[in-house]
Amino acid sequence: MRKLKVMLSLTFLIGSLSLLFGCGGAGNSGTTTGSGMISGSAVKGPINGGTVTAYAVTNGTMGAQLASGTTDSQGNYHLSIGDYTGSIVMQMSGGTYVDEATGATETMAPGDVMTAVVTLSTGTAAVIQITPLTSMAQAMAQNMAGGLTDANITTANTAVGNYFMVSDILHIKPMNPLVTGSGSGATQDMKNYGMAIAAMTQYAKNIGMTSSSGIVTSMMNDASDGVINGMMGTTQITMGGMMGGGTMMPPTAGTTGLATAMTQFMGSPMNRSGLTPLDMQKLIENLNPSNEQLLGIGEVATSGTGTGISTGGTGTTVTPMNGLISGTASNGPLAGGTIMAFAINNGTMGAQLASGATDTEGNFTMSLGNYSGPVMLQMNGGTYTDLATGTTMTMTAGNVMTAMISSISTGSTITGIQITPLTSMAQAMAQNMAGGMTDANITAANTAIGNYFMVSDILHTQPIDPLVTGSGTGANQDMQNYGITLAAMSQYAESIGMANSSGIITVMVNDASDGIMNGKMGGTSITTGTMGGGMMGGGSSMMQSTAGTSGLATAMTTFMGSTMNKSGLTATSVQSLITQLAASNGTI
Repeated sequence: MRKLKVMLSLTFLIGSLSLLFGCGGAGNSGTTTGSGMISGSAVKGPINGGTVTAYAVTNGTMGAQLASGTTDSQGNYHLSIGDYTGSIVMQMSGGTYVDEATGATETMAPGDVMTAVVTLSTGTAAVIQITPLTSMAQAMAQNMAGGLTDANITTANTAVGNYFMVSDILHIKPMNPLVTGSGSGATQDMKNYGMAIAAMTQYAKNIGMTSSSGIVTSMMNDASDGVINGMMGTTQITMGGMMGGGTMMPPTAGTTGLATAMTQFMGSPMNRSGLTPLDMQKLIENLNPSNEQLLGIGEVATSGTGTGISTGGTGTTVTPMNGLISGTASNGPLAGGTIMAFAINNGTMGAQLASGATDTEGNFTMSLGNYSGPVMLQMNGGTYTDLATGTTMTMTAGNVMTAMISSISTGSTITGIQITPLTSMAQAMAQNMAGGMTDANITAANTAIGNYFMVSDILHTQPIDPLVTGSGTGANQDMQNYGITLAAMSQYAESIGMANSSGIITVMVNDASDGIMNGKMGGTSITTGTMGGGMMGGGSSMMQSTAGTSGLATAMTTFMGSTMNKSGLTATSVQSLITQLAASNGTI
């Protein structure tokens, strides 16, 4: 393998892409003054302390970041985008809001975001709302033929507005039904907008969602193919966080489900607007299965082989375009981690394509829209049970896991992808090969790491969980080697006194980045410390040159003989792997 020419830093790879701009009160309506300014509100109930980021649109997909800021207590934000001209994706994540159905203050869950997409001219001063409705429109436009073109943006924003009887979802501010008398003086558009959002929250309560922000993701997924029927193309949607729960989305969730929820909310003490169901009767009647097509005309294709939403002639055809990717994050199953999918451009990590959250078993599902090409997955945060000690630990800041997939086709469904310390090592290795993460390097690095740990396919093989009694029974050798390797890393972290074993991932990733497991990144020794967080921070201990070879072999043997190993396997079961690691010179 080639020596490392430029030192890898995971924090550089995943770090902040922008400086935060200060947020002032943007006002609730009208226009702002100045050149290249965007202001407005993030509303699911007003979002307090959310991060709003503006991205350029390039070739129909989300491109470079333009600006970022934070919402105030009323959900207002204010960004300067300079002299940028063209389409923009607004994305809002994090922050807190008052749940309309319960009155409880909730936090936007990891993986749940709100978006809006708009086309601007140079020097425009615009007021843009970011809501569940604008999010549905953005998901829909992204999956139309050509992606986020000006025409598709207009079509999708109009279609979602028509569906909820709001004439302009980008510029009209929703009424807040938790504010006493808010319906007085509000236009019908504002009433419909606010009550549509409240109905979504009421529906989330009705079905027992742990976080009502998950309903936004579910509705985005449902709208993405232009048909509100509980499906993404031909795949039924799983509700909870970012499709991370176990409840399937009913086909009528976005039609009669919302109509019923709206009626319920209107009659509840949480509705302080002064409005009654009679005020919303037209919208309630409009939310029925016969109107499930967002464009309201044409035919819905039943196959997944089309090219998206096309217009022309006398009708409109809606065809599923959703590429799906699903799998599991494992260092022990990682619950509540944030998964992000990125395009790979010219061998390096490019624009974000999607985000989601892992469920309690580490599972995730995301829509990649109409993207084609190589993909990099990145996971941060979340909790896991340390394999060596049985202690519940949190992935500390700066310690992440990654995986990479060679080029996929538009609309592909990719299942069973694993994100583990081994896929992370392969990603770092490919990143530092000549040309970066090309398809050839992705394949070579995934194969090399697999060979090193005697796992034939690190992307698709499910590691056993050795903390589960009898998990080794019936598992093939690949699955056994994979799971016990992860346990050996945790055991090694425990043996050297790491305060948090997620740090061993970063250490091993750094060691693998130059293709040689020798405790160095190129010619520089790796610092381990206690790995309390950050990039190799927390102490001054140097990584042993044998950590990734005989060190792991010894740790593996130790774990196999410990009480934490409930797999039913013994050291003999993985003896070939132990022997290979013990004898290795570190070359991957």
